[in-house]
Amino acid sequence: MFRWLALLMALLLTGCVGGTYKIPQEEYRQRVRTLGVLPIMVDEDSAFNHPQRSRVIDLLHRHNDQKQEPLVELLRGTRGYFDVRSISADPRRLFSEVVTGSQVAGEEASLVRRYRFSTAGVSRIAEANVVDALLVVVLNGVERREKRRDRTLISYLDADYNAVLATAAVISAAGEVLWEYTGDQAGVFLHLQYPDFDEAYYNKAEAVRIKDVSVNGLDRSLGETGRGVFARSSLGRPYRELFDALVAALKPGVLTPLQSRLPGGGKSPSAGQ
Repeated sequence: MFRWLALLMALLLTGCVGGTYKIPQEEYRQRVRTLGVLPIMVDEDSAFNHPQRSRVIDLLHRHNDQKQEPLVELLRGTRGYFDVRSISADPRRLFSEVVTGSQVAGEEASLVRRYRFSTAGVSRIAEANVVDALLVVVLNGVERREKRRDRTLISYLDADYNAVLATAAVISAAGEVLWEYTGDQAGVFLHLQYPDFDEAYYNKAEAVRIKDVSVNGLDRSLGETGRGVFARSSLGRPYRELFDALVAALKPGVLTPLQSRLPGGGKSPSAGQ
């Protein structure tokens, strides 16, 4: 038991859980001292196959509103950065300015969507906000094959399901992707469909139908905070779990006192370069 706990702690400390560094971690720590966090965006052209597609997209935008603020506070609490700054902007406009395209990678339950970013757009936003890099989080729809079990964990249905994943990246002011996170590393952000095992059971049917979660059900899932002593905050469970994964992966190490005593009244030496 102790060995497994030690392994888990080692993974968390190296940032291997939930994200991938594209450069050595020490180099990341030196280059990204001031991190800008963009509003959470939605890839509206991705695979949202829900019958009430536009309502689902609007629902995600509504729940995303101002969610970068608690993420900023959590990242500041790691003491891994000189500063973490929230950047305010319209997420729809930001998406068209920052994202230039995407591609699907992997297969079946590991299928994810990766994004390409505009060097010019990222540079403009980074320089305007005096940050070394931007944290971009995009919610996107995918359809991928998964094995879903019923509540007894005995029966299962292996089929194609529509779901919402989260993709994130830290991009330098020069447009270089320094770190990347994809949904296959932390599971589904929001399930849009479910297998109705109960219907099949009570109707004595051999086939299990896949149904769409109602918009009201999705709304409640996004806002679900937990109960009693387990309600850690007012942050909805999908966001809390996503942010926990991002913060654990984006903790490059505590800045030393020498690193934190930077000149310029809050501006890091490399900001805007």
